[in-house]
Amino acid sequence: MSDAPILDGIHTIEDLEAASDFEKKHTPHIDVDAGGDRSVVTISVGHYVEHPNQPDHYITWIELFAGDAPIARFDLSPAVTDPVVSVAVDLEPGTELTAVEHCNLHGLWAATIAL
Repeated sequence: MSDAPILDGIHTIEDLEAASDFEKKHTPHIDVDAGGDRSVVTISVGHYVEHPNQPDHYITWIELFAGDAPIARFDLSPAVTDPVVSVAVDLEPGTELTAVEHCNLHGLWAATIAL
């Protein structure tokens, strides 16, 4: 069951090495496979520490932003989906990518990288 209360706002972790397991299991991990005209962006939740995927505790959705513009959203179901999604993008190098995920118990968590 839950190991922390529902939190307000969007949470980001500046130093993953100093983060707790609770923070690590909620922080999205963004991986970019650049190739040709498009890059494949893969976002996973539970990359650092496994996140539960049960009816009472799971990732409900993951969104990807290029700068401030939303460019993809994935709605997930408990038990039958893993919180790992990929999308091909055609963006300029240096574009800031932000992944935001929603845990049904612990709210919003985000991570940002440059493409």
